Amino acid sequence: MNRKSRFSLLIVMIVLQFFINRYITVMKLNIDLLFLVLIYVSVKSTFLKSILTATTIGLFTDFFSGNVLGVFGFSRTLAAFIIHESSAYLDLRKKTFLFLLISLSLAFSNLVANLFFSFIQNYEISLEFILYPPLITGILGVLMTGPRAMKRYLDVY
Repeated sequence: MNRKSRFSLLIVMIVLQFFINRYITVMKLNIDLLFLVLIYVSVKSTFLKSILTATTIGLFTDFFSGNVLGVFGFSRTLAAFIIHESSAYLDLRKKTFLFLLISLSLAFSNLVANLFFSFIQNYEISLEFILYPPLITGILGVLMTGPRAMKRYLDVY
């Protein structure tokens, strides 16, 4: 996948994420496309690049969601650290491991963010925020990397 097409895919995913956050208000249907970008970068890149990307994506998420700035920045960075360190020990060619990596890391990131929101703004800890978006995002991530053409396009085998 060349640099131009990666950048185009990133722009499309950012725009789609903006529209999802803006127009879909039900938490159960919230898909986190930027987290899929974070997974890809954390698995394919160096440690520093994955941490910087996670912080940037987290700050974009904070900005678009309109909540406290830095909560998702921290939780996504923590998730990127876990993803980068654990991906070396997992066979991500198997869809089960890929699904678990996406779902569990996003659930952990959302749990950390939800804990911060409960401390800062007295939000209740919501299972809809911790459970449904990671499952939907995990399913979408597995479906995206399923076809052979997409595996070649994303350089994942």
